[in-house]
Amino acid sequence: MPMQQVRGKLTLEYQASGEPDGELVLLVPGAGAPLEFWNRTICDSLAAAGLRVIRYSHRDTGLSTHFDKPYSIDQLLEDLIALIDELGGGPAHLIGHSMGGYLVQMMAARHPMTVLTATAISAGPTTSPGVAATLGLSQVEKATWEVLMKNQPTGVLEADLPGWMASWRYLNGERPFSEHLATEYTRSLYVGDPRNCQVADNHIHAMSTVPETLNEELENVGVPLLVIHGSRDPLVPPDHGAAIHRLVPGSKLTTLEGAGHMFFDLSTWSEISSSVLHHTQHRD
Repeated sequence: MPMQQVRGKLTLEYQASGEPDGELVLLVPGAGAPLEFWNRTICDSLAAAGLRVIRYSHRDTGLSTHFDKPYSIDQLLEDLIALIDELGGGPAHLIGHSMGGYLVQMMAARHPMTVLTATAISAGPTTSPGVAATLGLSQVEKATWEVLMKNQPTGVLEADLPGWMASWRYLNGERPFSEHLATEYTRSLYVGDPRNCQVADNHIHAMSTVPETLNEELENVGVPLLVIHGSRDPLVPPDHGAAIHRLVPGSKLTTLEGAGHMFFDLSTWSEISSSVLHHTQHRD
């Protein structure tokens, strides 16, 4: 797998597909998720349209550099900017899921000249309970945390797999659940540093540093923005995605009926791919 040194000793793992001279697309994963989160369906769809598609692993995931000390969401944003620079510079189409969706919004708000289009999947305009309350947004239900906390990985895939599968089924929502897709994705968490299969503590800390002003910054975003959200997302409630759409002038909203926060269904990935491809090709 290609590796790119981007900032000092920081090296990020990535995978490229599509046309080397096409417009650049960055697929930005969520907390604790390596590049394998992005199903080949979306990669192949964008590549077939003549785009240069890059999916990568954040620091502390996959084969990318790992850190013992926590860091802020701003540092992950700087990693993304540095990767774009090392790949030849922007502007780029940015597509982010969960934590990646917050990073994409920050890029659109703060570095618009680097962004051709932005897509935020399973994300919201804030991670602050206080700001969420001010915006009238719902909170994650206690039952969700109870389900997810039951999964306590030991580092042994065979022993851990039942716990992961229970989490993935819950996060998948009401759509069909492919055990094969879920198992293959879980296997990817056990490649590289042993910490990959543990709870991503540094990413959880980074999410707590999402700026409380983000919702205000979104009101001035002029970059074409697409919001995609599952109607049964238990981790980032659907009204959070709707709030992004409401805050960003001219943005578009695609609701995945019955989908959750994670996607272990090829038809869901096909629906996401279709929406994203249309957005990148009709950005005006």
